Amino acid sequence: MEEKGISASADSSSTARQRGSTAVNGEQTETATATTTSDGLDEKIKEDILNMLTDKTGYPKDMLELDLDMEADLGIDTVKQAELFASMREHFSLPKNDNLSLKDYPTIRHCVKFVMESVGIADEATGGSEEQVTRDRSQVTGTETETATTTKIAVTEPEPEAAQANRHIRYIPKAVLSKADKVTVRKLSPKKPVIIFSDNEELTKLFKAELSKLKVTSHIFTSLKIKAANTTVNDWNDIETVEKNIKDFAAKHNNVQGIIYLLGAIEKNLGKKTAAFDDLKHYAMPLFLAIKHFNKALNTPENGYSTFMAIVTTADGHMGYKTKKTYDPIYGAINGIALCARKELEKCAVKLIDFAPNASPDLISQKTFFEIIYSDSRLALSYDGNKRHTLMMTPQSLETKTEKLDLRGKKILITGGGRGLGALFGKIMAEKYQPHIIIFDIINLALESAEWAKMDENQLKDLKAKLWQDLKSSGKKATPVILEREFTKIKDSALLYKTIEELKAVGAKVSYYCCDLNNPAIFNSTIESIRKEFGKLDGVIHFAGLERSKLIADKTIDEFYAVFNTKANSAMNLLHSEIVKERGFWVMISSIAGKFGNLGQSDYAAASDYISKLSISLQNKGARAVAVDMTAYANIGMAIRPGVEAFLKSQKVDFIYPNEGMLTIADELVYGTEPEIVLSASLGKMDWDNQLELADGMEFSEGSEGGSGFHFIKEAKKTGNGAQGVKEFNIADDPYLLDHSINGTPYVPGVMGIETFAQTAAFTLGKNPKTLKDIRFQLPIKLLKNKPARIKITAEKEGKSLIGMKMESDFINSKGVKLGKTRTHFTAKAAENFKSKWNSIEKPALPQKKKYKINKEDIYKVYFHGPSFQVLDGIISLEKDKVLGVFKTPAMPLWQNKDEKLIAHPMAIEAAFQNCGYRDIHFESKMALPDAVDEIIIHNNDRTAETLYVYSIYKGVNSAGKSAYDAFVFDENGNIYIEIINYVAIPTKI
Repeated sequence: MEEKGISASADSSSTARQRGSTAVNGEQTETATATTTSDGLDEKIKEDILNMLTDKTGYPKDMLELDLDMEADLGIDTVKQAELFASMREHFSLPKNDNLSLKDYPTIRHCVKFVMESVGIADEATGGSEEQVTRDRSQVTGTETETATTTKIAVTEPEPEAAQANRHIRYIPKAVLSKADKVTVRKLSPKKPVIIFSDNEELTKLFKAELSKLKVTSHIFTSLKIKAANTTVNDWNDIETVEKNIKDFAAKHNNVQGIIYLLGAIEKNLGKKTAAFDDLKHYAMPLFLAIKHFNKALNTPENGYSTFMAIVTTADGHMGYKTKKTYDPIYGAINGIALCARKELEKCAVKLIDFAPNASPDLISQKTFFEIIYSDSRLALSYDGNKRHTLMMTPQSLETKTEKLDLRGKKILITGGGRGLGALFGKIMAEKYQPHIIIFDIINLALESAEWAKMDENQLKDLKAKLWQDLKSSGKKATPVILEREFTKIKDSALLYKTIEELKAVGAKVSYYCCDLNNPAIFNSTIESIRKEFGKLDGVIHFAGLERSKLIADKTIDEFYAVFNTKANSAMNLLHSEIVKERGFWVMISSIAGKFGNLGQSDYAAASDYISKLSISLQNKGARAVAVDMTAYANIGMAIRPGVEAFLKSQKVDFIYPNEGMLTIADELVYGTEPEIVLSASLGKMDWDNQLELADGMEFSEGSEGGSGFHFIKEAKKTGNGAQGVKEFNIADDPYLLDHSINGTPYVPGVMGIETFAQTAAFTLGKNPKTLKDIRFQLPIKLLKNKPARIKITAEKEGKSLIGMKMESDFINSKGVKLGKTRTHFTAKAAENFKSKWNSIEKPALPQKKKYKINKEDIYKVYFHGPSFQVLDGIISLEKDKVLGVFKTPAMPLWQNKDEKLIAHPMAIEAAFQNCGYRDIHFESKMALPDAVDEIIIHNNDRTAETLYVYSIYKGVNSAGKSAYDAFVFDENGNIYIEIINYVAIPTKI
């Protein structure tokens, strides 16, 4: 995967602004000399940057003081800073600079000076130091978010969910057999040290000996009280000293080529004394610190040598998925860090290897070195004896006939239940089962909450303005971040009040406790109050969590602790509190970060896989426990932050919808038996090792971008009788849709449906189709409110020479329920045999010089098409039964910055349709829309020529009163490209 984050730079080949001129959107405009303010800043540049910040944050300009810190005072995290710099480069046409550190531009003033310097206005001395900006990237796919800047001020529910194809989102993690393929032999340098973290003396000796055979020196970090050369003795519980030792070693040895991490090679069980935070420090934090301080060395291999990390655990030889015993979930914390390290150390071979607790030291050493030196690039591996396994997520449907758990009237604790997904899940539970819901959240339910909940957007805006004035008049420093923090408390309090009232309205009992899960005194006191009031509870739904994305190299120990403790340590505290009945149930809301890793989320991934492993042990112990590893959600949570959303879309991650996910979790608890499920649609490029086996015809086959190799059927799978696939039409992937809009609503063009069928046939047959027959445009595909439209595509063989194809969708309402029947949009057949008409028709006479009877400007005064769909350059002749036009490739491409390979010449077909349609407009005063085509013959699949002729023959109206045509697309030498036989259009009065 080439791109793993939002780039902080925008590509531009334009020259930078020079003195006396301004480059805006690539055009040079002469100006007078730069106008500067009293503080030496260019007024125009300052104003433009303030406008950008207002647009990105929602803050009015009067709040944006020049010397406010971007992160501390404005709440602009790394993602938004990267977006700001990309906008600045695009707006001011600045050249790309890959050697740029966002840390050098902490304030608005710094940003203004950066632009001034770049365009030749500022003094050269204002420049800052340069580091790679790519190390400042960080993105997320978790489910909870830290309260930071919020641009919306209204207390509103999530937007209604768009129609989606009925899809499979439930997967079960399993260790499956895996042979090493695409083996890469890695070479280690005899001049660079390898660090071994180990408390197992026998394993240490074996690994040290193997390295010696390779003539590689090693240094040992251990807690064993031994005196030996090349050894540092640590107290793992004294994590500050551990960090100092690692940091000191890194300062003296900047060429570390590898880490062998053996602190997870232990047999550790879950018990009443299991302490998540203490175990984290002892067994996982040294790994985090090693990655943090050896980061640069590990990520810069030199001279043909490799760098590596090998992280060894001994859970059960199947990554914890085989044993029926309980085990300490600390293995999950180690896993999470390793998974993220692999994505942050792009040039380092990272291996996470699990063995059985009784595996011999010789086997562990032998297999680990095989993975380091000779194996493929797969990350998550395990060995049960000599059998190699890897982790896969397999699709599995849930049987919902028999309830295995009755939730009616049960007492249920929901942590993080006052807002977001936790509140939504509570509402679903209330509607279905009317339980007694006890909400744990950090939100203060104020006396004014009811009043705030009734406010409309304008009233909230006035309240925010008053709050800002109060802050400024308080005598203390007033910043947008402080304002947002205080206003968010008001919004959260209002949302909490609304949540409680809504739960009560559907028959649930509700109790609310304001509780900081990370405050032991408050936590214990709150638990005791619940115990006195209600006794033991029937179950816990653990939504609470915190997410702060930073790369390991930039993340502090305390930041790691804050994220880990909120989700993982609090889960263990809840277990030890014994507030849940012995046979009660547990739902642990985890994240796919704990299964696939993600940039900047080492702590979140560690916490997520920790509670997933805890769930497995609780299930093994006899409780009903399930961990739900969730993907990104649309319309709610951190995934709606602009930078995060853009990143996830760039990685081809499919969002799932809140009700869709929460209903699945509710069913899992009531009907399921699995201790862990993955709740996800396609993860696209984030799934580096193709671990998610997409269901229902959606698993990737070989081809470009990890899919079928075709733009219109990327998610595809061949079946015994054809193929199945999915195409999501959205503005980001198909920007031409904006040029095919009616009254502001994009419609999928019929010609792109034809191209979809051509690509589907090519994928199914293994070769391009000769002809498409019986094409029917039954129901338009619309992008309502510009929301994506997800379409299912199926192809089934009909005898030896035909393939029947259709494009369908399901309507899913806001509660995730499918309404009505599956809708069929377009249908067609692909065939090999055809009979050409081209040689039997009278060819039109081509003029020596093109002189248009109707020019392009007049054509598109009538048609609604935007620039990329203005394919007719003009019409040469227009008769009642014949039209000769000219196709020309539009100046505006269908896709920006890429060139999709097309099979059926869709834009030339579009020109033919428009050519036919203009005849209806001219002679019948009717606008014709495509209805059907009996046959399209594709004579060649080469790239469409820049200019072609389009000849339409009017055949009259059929029995249904619809216009019928034959049309031919050919070049100036008479070479035929496309034949369109019996194109039928539905005329409507203009």
